[in-house]
Amino acid sequence: MLSAETVLTLQVGDNFDAALDGAAMSEPLVTREEWDGLLARSASNVVFLTWQWQQSWWQHFGCSEDCRLQLLILRGDGGEPLGIAPLFIAHQPVPPVKPYVQGEPRPDRAGEPLRVVEFVGGTDIADYLDIIAAPEHYELIWAAVLDYLVSIKDQWDSIDFHSLPQFSTSHEILQRLGEERGLAFSVFPEDVCPVLELPGDWDTYLMSLRKKDRHELRRKVRKLEGRDDVRWYLVPPTDQEQLVEKMRIFLDLHRQSGADKAKFMDAKMEAYFMDMAAELAPTGWLDLAILEVDSEPASAYLSFRYGDRLYLYNSGYTQRFAAYSAGVALLAYRIHKAILQGTRYFDFLRGDEPYKYDFGAKDTYVYRARSMRPGA
Repeated sequence: MLSAETVLTLQVGDNFDAALDGAAMSEPLVTREEWDGLLARSASNVVFLTWQWQQSWWQHFGCSEDCRLQLLILRGDGGEPLGIAPLFIAHQPVPPVKPYVQGEPRPDRAGEPLRVVEFVGGTDIADYLDIIAAPEHYELIWAAVLDYLVSIKDQWDSIDFHSLPQFSTSHEILQRLGEERGLAFSVFPEDVCPVLELPGDWDTYLMSLRKKDRHELRRKVRKLEGRDDVRWYLVPPTDQEQLVEKMRIFLDLHRQSGADKAKFMDAKMEAYFMDMAAELAPTGWLDLAILEVDSEPASAYLSFRYGDRLYLYNSGYTQRFAAYSAGVALLAYRIHKAILQGTRYFDFLRGDEPYKYDFGAKDTYVYRARSMRPGA
């Protein structure tokens, strides 16, 4: 436990590579071992806060003249890292303040650009974002982070923290600590992340579903399995060559899934996903499931196996086999496999698409905390 007199030392990094790896003739701001160790003890120990994810996102989306990294490292009296706050300041429009409403999409950025403080990781491709700290240190670390932001308030117009998870106390702490510092935070649910708690066996899982959903699931799987040319597989998670090769199949199916997905997967996003396949191979976290019909890819799910969760990140399918519900069948197969693997939670991540509830998921929320600089 920390004493009330604990003094935090704040270090600020403005270059991700130097902060993690060190520049020539200098030590890194924080080592990867320190980052990993602190994240393992954090309330928000999620794949989106790993240094691999954070560094990759910054390389693809954060490095521009309109973005300035503010990687805050907070150390205790003995020099040990107690908190990491991966932030950046960017000149960009801000989404309207609009709490989550079932069935309505999250608002897009709009209006005149502001100088905005946000989490590294972005709002488009990271579903959970937060500071990195042990739960008992959250208040101490958030106080130091807000004190720092107040000290540089001439450099920003708005603080906008998205995707704060329900299982973290950050959304509860920020409003009170902000008020003490003259920052009026508006904190509200901005989206849902339906989560399925998995039992120990498949039969128990099936019986937990509503009767109608259980019947529909069995019917659709049996229809597909009525063919003799169906197979599904998981790409070996540490085989970089296969992950890169099969990622191209996933991207093709993703684009075929609909106009919105095709628009999302532009050249810049494709480069990010391809690098993801290569860079995450050593970790074994990337979970790519593909179902084939008549030797042709029919559906695919890109997920992450991290900790006790499997995060269902994105999907793709071809309309050619829509009559066979290839996407539904593959999801059933993947849930079955997750149960056999001992996975505790199947996390469907952001969005209230009906199919998530058909598979038995229950809502959890992610929160947004926004404050305008006084006088801005």
